[in-house]
Amino acid sequence: MRSFGIEVRWDGEVVSGLSLVGPLRDTVDVVTFRENAGSSRTVPGRSTTDVARFERDLGDDLALDLWARGPVLRKDVGLTFTDPSDGLSISYTLHSCWVCGYGVVPDPGTGAVVESLSLSVGRWERVIPPASLRAEHLAVQRSAEVRRVNIGALMSKYQDQTPSVLDRILAEATRKGDVLFLDEADALFAKRSTVQDSHDRFAPDRVDQVLQLLSAHAGPIVVAENSSADVASGAGEAVPPA
Repeated sequence: MRSFGIEVRWDGEVVSGLSLVGPLRDTVDVVTFRENAGSSRTVPGRSTTDVARFERDLGDDLALDLWARGPVLRKDVGLTFTDPSDGLSISYTLHSCWVCGYGVVPDPGTGAVVESLSLSVGRWERVIPPASLRAEHLAVQRSAEVRRVNIGALMSKYQDQTPSVLDRILAEATRKGDVLFLDEADALFAKRSTVQDSHDRFAPDRVDQVLQLLSAHAGPIVVAENSSADVASGAGEAVPPA
């Protein structure tokens, strides 16, 4: 079983020494309706997010006390769990949090003093890293390279040759063990219910050919539907036919 360290952030700063006590949890009430014939059915009711509780040994850092003692302020809280054995890092954001409980609890038996903070959480979610970072992480795990391909440009620039060019790209990625990163892949997944003419670059038959080739590929593929979040790491290029 993995052992994770925790980093807590708010106001753009890391708040030292905090541990999360208890789970991050949403619950949905189950509402039962009785039918006339004696049967019943259930439907989802009110959704509730549990209070998030944090503790740490009392120290000279006033971050908890200042938030709890000041005016009622809502803040976003960031949590990052990291496994030091391999660097696996998973982050969450707790939105619109406000302090609903604060305490300083001494233990007479040991002399330890624990500072605790309870937060009412508006909602929480896992932070999904950009596709480019996921591709790079996969490549590091496999001691491989990331091969970026702008699938939208490939399908538009080399319309008639797209399947053969892509087949060559996939074969080379397999041979080298590369992680294939498909940039601008909204060309594959955007709605295509209306085809303007026989030269439409997103024609369903061409898209089907591309999807069949990709589904048959045995190596890892990371897909980005829009490269706007990946500008810093460079855009994938269309690969001309050999």
